[in-house]
Amino acid sequence: MKVILLKSVPKVGKTDDIVEVSEGYARNALFAKKLAVPATPAAIAEVQRKAQNKITEKKVQHDLLDRAIESLDGRTLIYKARANEKGSLFSKVTEQDISNALLEHHRISIDPTLMKIDGPIKQTGTYTVSVKDAEYKSEFTVSVEI
Repeated sequence: MKVILLKSVPKVGKTDDIVEVSEGYARNALFAKKLAVPATPAAIAEVQRKAQNKITEKKVQHDLLDRAIESLDGRTLIYKARANEKGSLFSKVTEQDISNALLEHHRISIDPTLMKIDGPIKQTGTYTVSVKDAEYKSEFTVSVEI
């Protein structure tokens, strides 16, 4: 019997996979625990539509990220932080802080998980931040000031 998995099932398949299982297993385990539904033509069409929407959404997000990365290339972001007179920051600057500053000041949205800082930012100064996506890589400078 063909079923569409609603959740990932170990040794059977992942969410939205169309798999062939025995009728007893489908009825007694998968349907009873709401882990799958029968693979009717309407349900298969719905799964294919969802998959196409995910692909389209991912492509749009990828294009937006590519534009953001291109617009950052070679730029300098000035980040204001609290520090003592020696230049030591009261709290370190993270990728999340840089992402928030980019969004607030430049209206550029970049996922902080795609950013890589050379080292921890605990002092005032200039630091290089690299942004890497599947296809594109860019670097920009962050100037931490008081």
